[in-house]
Amino acid sequence: MQEIFQYRSGDSFFHRVNPLAKIAGVAGVVVVAVLTSDPIVLGGMVLAITALAAFAGMGREVMQQVPLLLVLGGFLIAVTWLTIPEIGIAFGLTLTLRFCAMVFAFQLLVSTTMPTALVRALRRLRFPADYALMALIALRFIPHLQNEGKKIQEAQAARGFSPGGGIGGKVRGAVPVLVPLITNALGKAEVIGMTIDLRRLRERL
Repeated sequence: MQEIFQYRSGDSFFHRVNPLAKIAGVAGVVVVAVLTSDPIVLGGMVLAITALAAFAGMGREVMQQVPLLLVLGGFLIAVTWLTIPEIGIAFGLTLTLRFCAMVFAFQLLVSTTMPTALVRALRRLRFPADYALMALIALRFIPHLQNEGKKIQEAQAARGFSPGGGIGGKVRGAVPVLVPLITNALGKAEVIGMTIDLRRLRERL
């Protein structure tokens, strides 16, 4: 399984685009996605971003988000249909396409921009150093959590844990993975926070 939200080296046109231009493009996608409620416009944005990703050789990375977005979309459509029957399905579809456009755009940005270049671009935009550092840590943290979750799942399978099939089986299988994963993530986050605090203290001294 390939890591999500991870930089992929390449020599495509999109890889060579200035990080500031890509950040501006993602910001534009987010603004348009939030302001519009037209499913046709949102669907066109999703198709356009997917085409850009394929042109940059990142189509596979973008398509990795599809299963998660399908689950999220089904959940949103179901909830809005139950709570607002008159506009539930249309509103749920709009929300789904909106999330798809933003997630695909962000995936394309991260996959074609080196983390250090992305942080330098954020600093040029006058982002505080702490926020830029948090962005870099988050980009490194997501694939690390993905790999750690996979190792925990393999360890559970080696111990003979069999949650069964169907939706119930997936839910039962997720709990033994999520509990240690979240615990480890919180522990690492605390260590990182202490490291940043010590760095600030050293700079003040």
